[in-house]
Amino acid sequence: MLKLKGESKFFKTGNSFGLRLTKNDKEILHAKPGDEFEKTISPDGQTITFRKKQVVSDKTKQMIQQLFDENKELMERLKNK
Repeated sequence: MLKLKGESKFFKTGNSFGLRLTKNDKEILHAKPGDEFEKTISPDGQTITFRKKQVVSDKTKQMIQQLFDENKELMERLKNK
């Protein structure tokens, strides 16, 4: 059973601050050092949501660039709409 609730400690590290995650949190998130997350803070400052950034492979980036290059004229027309 996954434990999805718990507490996290806020602390100072150098000139920054951090929130400590448990080993269980790390496993649920499939997180490893260097992973990047998007952060959303609620307007009242009471809720923080972290979402793991999706990684796009170099091959996929090349495919997308090729599609844009091959359809440059169409992309320009769409950009102006």
